[in-house]
Amino acid sequence: MLALHLRAADLADTSLTVSPLFETVLSLRAWTSPARHRLHEPWRRRVLPAWKHCDTEMLTALVSPDGRIPDFIAPRPPSTSPTFADEIAVVGATPATEMRRDIAAAFSTDVPAVLIGPSRTVRTRVVHALSRYWTACLEPDWARIRAVLDGDVDYRAQQLSHFGARKMFEQLDSRVRWDDGVLWVDRLENQVWVDVEGRGLPLIPSVFVHGAVTQTSPTRAPSLVYPARGRGAVWNSAPETPSRALTNLLGPQRATILTALDVPTTTGTLATALGVSPSAASQHLRVLREGALVRRIRQGRSVLYVRTTLGEELVRAQQ
Repeated sequence: MLALHLRAADLADTSLTVSPLFETVLSLRAWTSPARHRLHEPWRRRVLPAWKHCDTEMLTALVSPDGRIPDFIAPRPPSTSPTFADEIAVVGATPATEMRRDIAAAFSTDVPAVLIGPSRTVRTRVVHALSRYWTACLEPDWARIRAVLDGDVDYRAQQLSHFGARKMFEQLDSRVRWDDGVLWVDRLENQVWVDVEGRGLPLIPSVFVHGAVTQTSPTRAPSLVYPARGRGAVWNSAPETPSRALTNLLGPQRATILTALDVPTTTGTLATALGVSPSAASQHLRVLREGALVRRIRQGRSVLYVRTTLGEELVRAQQ
């Protein structure tokens, strides 16, 4: 059990953060343990040709046989919305002693040969391998992944605003609970106490994790990674069939749209999935917005639609 002690200043500085590097690093487990990550099999099959042109020896070596990953390749994000370049620069600047300590901590058995050698050589190869992998296998799908992550951030922000920090923390994942200033994360055999000490706590949604995870490095400020809402639909191309009760209440098209918004989606994408014109999809979305069931969020130049808290409760009630 990991205990994160959060003071008032830490709560004030708790942030919801989207991290391209965390997704890149965590996705490596889909290659080393594909049977445990069947959700991502459609993506893995599609990008397999690109994967074969990456430094797969180094990339697979970064995940230990029991799934642990050296902390230095997934450092605390430098901002709430960093670019991959921002984050990989932090990896490239990791001190040699810290890198070696993190590698040793990740492997209970022998360290892979590619992670042994001059620190600068190993670090440079790690940075190049992750950068190439990001460009070839993650970046082409980043808009789709980012839509899920942004939708989760928007939903958690609504929870925080409407219900407070306790409910937001406790609904991040079944492994997480909040009790009198301590955030408990059920992921370690022994109890480990970490005082956040005014450093704040980034909350990082991910489509590639099964349950909440965090770092326990003695020198780094902690961050908490948790499964993003809607991650199960990240590679879906067709909307889920709504329940009969929801269809009777809203009509078939609006019920389908509301159900499909597990993943934040543009008007055009909804129109294509439903086989209707963009103007028809826009009209349905307008009615759902007027009923406070969906809301708009902006991602760059795109406008995405996502369920509100009321919309979420309605869909869950009808399932």
